[in-house]
Formats: sequence, structure tokens, C-alpha cells
Amino acid sequence: MRYRALATFASLSLLLSGCVSSGKYETALAEAETMRQSLGSAQDEIDRNQQTIKQAEQALKEARRKILAAEEELKRNQQLLETTNEELEIAKSEVSAVQSDVAELEAKKRALQQALADSRTQLGTLRNIEAETKHRNAIYAQFVERLKTMIDGGQLTVNIEHGRIVINLPNNVLFRSGSASLNSAGSEALAQVAEILSQVSDRHFQIEGHTDNQPINSARFPSNWELSTSRSLAVVHLLAGLGVPAENLSAAGFGEFQPRAENETEEGRQLNRRIEIIMLPNLDILSNELPSVTSK
Repeated sequence: MRYRALATFASLSLLLSGCVSSGKYETALAEAETMRQSLGSAQDEIDRNQQTIKQAEQALKEARRKILAAEEELKRNQQLLETTNEELEIAKSEVSAVQSDVAELEAKKRALQQALADSRTQLGTLRNIEAETKHRNAIYAQFVERLKTMIDGGQLTVNIEHGRIVINLPNNVLFRSGSASLNSAGSEALAQVAEILSQVSDRHFQIEGHTDNQPINSARFPSNWELSTSRSLAVVHLLAGLGVPAENLSAAGFGEFQPRAENETEEGRQLNRRIEIIMLPNLDILSNELPSVTSK
């Protein structure tokens, strides 16, 4: 309507400005109509552009809303990620602590298993020792019973010392002073002992010679070591000849260095001059328990 009014106004202006021909008037009207149509098209374009702008503003508003929502979602996700990371670190720490506890428990388990194995070994050893002790005591009782007459006659004594059976024969029963040759009474006494020892085939016997501290210095015996050793060897040979297994016999001479009494009196020196037949303990029950030593 506004554009049509403008065209009418333009036509009236031409009429009022003077007389014009009808041809010019028609031309003016045509131009006004053309102008009106152009203005209408421009207005339509403006309306369309305004509508597009309005739609763009709506789309921009929606985009901003989505951006804000996305930012909020991102913020929530970041917080969740931080919380998750913290929980992950806590979980890692807990896993590390559990692994440490597991390693400690495994070490304790191995220690307990080793202790149990050691206890079983010790128990086995103690049982073996107990059995060995019972066997030794039975042999000791047998010795005491069968040698009772000689014990009562003062020819020998039988004792358990440091876990070993010790048959003690005074030298005056076996040898003359300063001699390593057995006398007849000593040979007879040892024959009775040999009869018993020959029946104990699973034991080893060490014959130990001892003297008092009176020095001896002869061509055959430069010291009491030679004298005590020669006497123990004489007993070993006699026992072996009377049926005691030679592989179960050994000899040692201690001279005056393991006295049983003081050497200041004749009684003390007499106790120190002796032959001892030692039944050695069965060390096989312990040998398997000792740690092995290997060379590198």
C-alpha cells in the first residue's frame, strides 16, 4: 500500500507541475508501477532476510544452549575423571599393599614349612637318639651283669661317661710297672671282656691307654705317650686275636694328660694308670643331619 501511494503521489505531482501530454502521463504511470513492483520485491527480500536472520538467531541460541550443555557435561566428565583417577591411585596403593602382604605371608609360609621340616628332622633325630640310648643302656646292663664277678673283684669298673660306656681296667691288673707286655692275669681278664665285646658286632671300641705323671725315659718309651700307646695296642691285638672284629677296634695313647685323680698321692697315681675300653656312640644317627660341605 505504501508503494502504491507513492506512485499516485508521483502522478499527481506531474499533473500539478503543468499540462502534460497523455503519452507522458501513461509513461509516468508505467514507471511508477515498475517502481512499485521493484519496491515490493525489495520488501519481500527484506522480509525473507529478516526471517532468515530470525531463524539464524534461533539456531545460534540453540547452538549456544548446546555448547553450555556440552561444557557442563565436559565439566562433569572431568570431575568424574579426576575422581576415577583418585580411586585408581587408591586401588593401586591397596593392590601394592596386598601384594606386599602376600609376599610377607609367602615368606612366613616358607619359613613355617622349613621350621616344620626341621622339626620333623629333629624329631626323627631325637627318636634315633632315644633308640640309641635305649640300645646303649641295654648293652651297659649286659656288660654289668656278665662282668659282675670281675667288678666285685675289683678287676674293672663299668660306667657311662659322656654318653659312652667305659670299661676301666687298672694297669696293675694288666701290666707290670714300665712295661707294655700283658701279664697272665691281665690276659685272662681281657679274655672275659673279649667274649662279651665279640658279641656286640655293631659297635666300635677304642682302647685308650693312660699313665700317671711320673716321667719315663727309655730307649723304647721316650715318654708316657709311647708307653700308653704301646699298652693300648697290646690290648687291641689281644682282643682281635680273641674274636673281636678288628675293624671295630682302634687304639689311642693319652699319656698323663687325662688324669682321673690328682697325681700327688700314690692312690691318685694308681687311678690314673689305666686302660679304658670305650664303646663309641653310634654317630650314624647324626651324620645324615649334619649340613654337607661342598667345594666351590
